[in-house]
Amino acid sequence: MEPIFLIGFMGAGKTTVGIALSEKVNLPVIDADKYLEEKQGKKVNEIFEECGEEFFRDLETEVLKELSRKENTIITTGGGVVGKRENCELLKESGTVIYLSCLFDSLWERLKQDQTRPLVSQNNKKQLHELFQGRASLYESCSDIIINTEKKQVEQVIEDILVLFSDTKA
Repeated sequence: MEPIFLIGFMGAGKTTVGIALSEKVNLPVIDADKYLEEKQGKKVNEIFEECGEEFFRDLETEVLKELSRKENTIITTGGGVVGKRENCELLKESGTVIYLSCLFDSLWERLKQDQTRPLVSQNNKKQLHELFQGRASLYESCSDIIINTEKKQVEQVIEDILVLFSDTKA
């Protein structure tokens, strides 16, 4: 089976849902950002600070190329993965892409206490909202399945994924 990619904005639940889905369907899950960090020996924010976003995005593309060859695997991506057209094409060609969608205000409520994310730690809600708006259509165009995570428990999101995933494979 081709890989399953989870995409969406930060706070949409990609990592949480990826882990729960992995347990439910008995498939391994790989967090693309953590994988990249292990390969580089640095945290994502350190790579951003030291080398810039463009360098990080190039590394992210290389990691996606590597991970896209894995079968029977759930892969959670970073929120900005859709910023490069090459990444979207790679995701769509390689597996099933599931977009975890949520309204910005709900995402902000989930994120506002997370000091590990630079835009959140700077309490820059306006800039974060602009980023969200700029990516929304990219997530949609890159995905095969859209799952609304708004006000849903993880178990309900998993059930929604399983139903829609089986529908697309039927």
